[in-house]
Amino acid sequence: MPLDSKRVKQFMPVALFMVALYTILFQMAERWNWWNLNANVFFLTNISSFVYGFLIVFTYPNVWLFLIANWMIDAIQAFVISPYIFQKLGLYSMKNMSNFGLFVMIAVTVPIVYVYQKWQETIFAERNEGFLSKQFSEKDGNH
Repeated sequence: MPLDSKRVKQFMPVALFMVALYTILFQMAERWNWWNLNANVFFLTNISSFVYGFLIVFTYPNVWLFLIANWMIDAIQAFVISPYIFQKLGLYSMKNMSNFGLFVMIAVTVPIVYVYQKWQETIFAERNEGFLSKQFSEKDGNH
C-alpha cells in the first residue's frame, strides 16, 4: 500500500526537502522574474500549490523508473500543462524563462531528490542498526 504509516514516515523527510527546494526555486523565480504568478499559496509569495506533489512513493527505490517517470511528467508539465492549461487559465505567465527552461529547472531537481532520499535511508539504517545492536546487547547482559 503506497500510503501506509511506515511509507509515510519513510518519505516524509524527502517531502519536506522538496517543499524547501521548490520554495527556494519559486523565490528565485520571483527575484529574477522568470514568470508572473497570479495564484499564490496564501502565506507565501510567488508559489503555486501545484508544486507540492511527488512520485517517489510509487517509483522508489528503482532509480531509472523514478527518473524516467518524473522526467516524463515534468515534460508534460512544462510543454503541455503549463502553456495550454495553467497559462491559458491565467494562473501564471512566463516572463524571463521559456517552457524549456521550466522543464530543465524541474528536471534538475529529480536526481537531487533521489540522492537526498538515499542519504536519508542510510541515516535511518545506521540509527536502526545502532538501536538494534543496543537492544541485543542488553538482552545478552552486555551493557
